Amino acid sequence: MQALGPRAPSSRLQATPGDQSENLQAAIDTQPARPVVFQPSRPSTPVGPEIPLISSEQRRDQDHVTKILHIDQPRMWRAKPLHWLSFLSMAVVEIGIITALVTLLVLSNRWQGFVAIGKEFDVSLSVNSMHLQRTFGKSFLWTSLPAFLMTLLSLGFAAIVGSYSEELPYRNLHDGGSIDRTVCLDYRRYPALYKYWPAWKNRNLTLGFGAFLAFLTTIVLVPLAAHLFQPVYPPFAMRKDFPVVSVYNASSLLAIVDYAPIIGIVAAVRVYGGNWPKWTDGAYAVAEHNRPQGLSSSLNLTELQISASGYSATLDCRSLVEYSLARNPPDGDTATLALDALDMGCNVSLTAGVGPGNEIYLASVSNTNCPEGSGISRIAFLAGRYSSSSTYLLEDMNVIACMPSYSQTTGNIVSSPGFDSIRFEPTASISEMRPGGWALFEKQLVTLSNIGNNNSPDFTSQFGQLILDVARSKNASLVLDTGMLLETIPSVFQSVYAVLARTRMFTKLPEDQPRTDAGLIIYSESRLATVSWSSDITIAIIAALTVFTIWLAVLVPRKQPMLAEEPRGILSGAALLANSNLQQYIREPEWREQYGERLHKWLKRKFDLGKERCTMDEHGIIKVSGLKDRPPEREKKPSASSSSAA
Repeated sequence: MQALGPRAPSSRLQATPGDQSENLQAAIDTQPARPVVFQPSRPSTPVGPEIPLISSEQRRDQDHVTKILHIDQPRMWRAKPLHWLSFLSMAVVEIGIITALVTLLVLSNRWQGFVAIGKEFDVSLSVNSMHLQRTFGKSFLWTSLPAFLMTLLSLGFAAIVGSYSEELPYRNLHDGGSIDRTVCLDYRRYPALYKYWPAWKNRNLTLGFGAFLAFLTTIVLVPLAAHLFQPVYPPFAMRKDFPVVSVYNASSLLAIVDYAPIIGIVAAVRVYGGNWPKWTDGAYAVAEHNRPQGLSSSLNLTELQISASGYSATLDCRSLVEYSLARNPPDGDTATLALDALDMGCNVSLTAGVGPGNEIYLASVSNTNCPEGSGISRIAFLAGRYSSSSTYLLEDMNVIACMPSYSQTTGNIVSSPGFDSIRFEPTASISEMRPGGWALFEKQLVTLSNIGNNNSPDFTSQFGQLILDVARSKNASLVLDTGMLLETIPSVFQSVYAVLARTRMFTKLPEDQPRTDAGLIIYSESRLATVSWSSDITIAIIAALTVFTIWLAVLVPRKQPMLAEEPRGILSGAALLANSNLQQYIREPEWREQYGERLHKWLKRKFDLGKERCTMDEHGIIKVSGLKDRPPEREKKPSASSSSAA
């Protein structure tokens, strides 16, 4: 192995500028003389210097000598990762990765994922009678594969940085430097974990930056690659028409209705957490629909939305503070209470018995014949806790009057794919829709199917008991609180009417009169999306790698390589110092005997390192100059304490 400087004399011909013409002439003179025949030329006016003519054989001999002169010019060796093709390939890969990530990030943000993910696939392997079948998920495509590719990128970049660190001592010999920055410089002894730190300390900033980037690619870029992509399940909407199965019939309410099952359904849901019947959410009743025709079975339906009307009834309730209450008889532990009140011009009268049979009492009454201008009807409630010491045998009394209203509301039915449960989202379009049997409904609801202790002259109806049960399920200590009753009474009334309307007031649509309502089907699709924060970090790191690669591609060719062949172990290192004046220090027995064969330690102790200059001369020989002995250390003066002790 040789280092390139002006080369030492060789036994072969050297094509140097000083002796090229002499060698050429000597080579021509050694050739046997051959007759040269000149063709006489016609007289003409000379237009330039006269050029001697030579034969074709002489020209071939001259070309042969020229080839001999150039054949010994060696092509200097440089590590392959530092060739321009390696830099170009690395830069193209880095720019390609950045472009791909930016493109996928834009597509992912625009389309909620850049590609749809299919189902898992099976791989089968059969050998004779053995059969192996394995189901693979596609998740390895966006977890393991990016990490593998980033690992390859990390290895390629580390190879470039490593080759540059190995060439750095020879590059420093071009300009000259201290022993520690030239012949003793070897970054291979530092692990990749902190190789950048000694490089920065030695003012090798380019190598320090590259080693730090190589460190980042290993501990940051490769792990992040497994989280560059993730599956998402965004919703998509498709407009469809939903066939209508039943329609609302306001006149279909029967004169006599058994409200016990209806009240039981409301109690099961509102008190015990059950499910509402189909096509009602406890507030609105809606028409039954079928799923649109022609839907693909592969669609992952998540929600159905139908533009339709919802039917409901509400109570506008207020607490009355002005009322008259009479008791008959005036003494004893039981009595009949007569309540008389006026609510916005509509009279409310209630007669109910109170006794020790019930702890909490709630009586209800309806008036379906209110004067014009005061509302069509009223439902009134008298609630209290039995107390034999109270004047009217009730304490915590509440008198509440409510005005019923019935409406048809335009909105959207939001349902599960199987119509198992729905909710109705109303819009601002509300119109009055009072059923034909509304008066009977209000009267029967508040008076029918009384329950309680038969020892009481009158007792709370099922509707009243339902109100108390719902209030108790919310807060048992506030059952008779005015605010609790004002909140519970309207919601229970609304639920009772919604179940009544859904079970009694919708009729099937004839098959010869098909009808559809517009709507949307909401379905989710498994798609692969780019993780924004992970992509941003990855793009930033790879952009830094690209800048470093381009900078190194410009920096490396500025200095010619100094090695004639690839270094091969200890022998190549010894050949570089074959004729160097450093040999005299290497042959010095002192460092072997006194320093345990620690040459560098001996050099640091014996010489004042840092100001010397190590270069390569014109013959390709490494020489060191300015190496001075380290001045002897001064003896330490005895301290004051030791002298006083003496």
